[in-house]
Amino acid sequence: MNNDGIENGLHERNSGTMSSRKSLSLVASVILSGLVAFGSFGATAAAASRRGSDVRGQTVLTAAAPQLVVAGPARLLHVDVEGKRAVSFYSVDSRTGGPEACRAGSPSAKRSALRTNASNQLDLDVAAGQTVCLVTTEGPVQVAWHAQQAVAGTLGTDTVHASNR
Repeated sequence: MNNDGIENGLHERNSGTMSSRKSLSLVASVILSGLVAFGSFGATAAAASRRGSDVRGQTVLTAAAPQLVVAGPARLLHVDVEGKRAVSFYSVDSRTGGPEACRAGSPSAKRSALRTNASNQLDLDVAAGQTVCLVTTEGPVQVAWHAQQAVAGTLGTDTVHASNR
């Protein structure tokens, strides 16, 4: 009988130890999960802070009167063209031209056509010292755009890249 009492006592102690180990393991798991969640939140917040502020605009373009859309560093996300009139965009060096850079640089700038009556997804990186301009050679056309100003050092060094989305 004496052995049975010792075995029962050992079993009770081991059960208590296992329960406390399980509890400790559970607490450690909760703490680790919290740290992982906090770390991913920090990474998301850091990515959002590198993005910069949103810039949205709209205007009516008139024939042969270029309009400045966004000056770098920035990313031009999309340009919406309302109607069937042709609209194109181009990039110019704006370090010395300031607000008049679109008018001064338009004759020599390579133009890219935008789809009419559509939202044109562009994802253009506009480097510091560059400006993206819109122009139409036809009658008035309504355009709207969405860009994000970049925080210094978050864009590549290339001037303008477009995706075909």
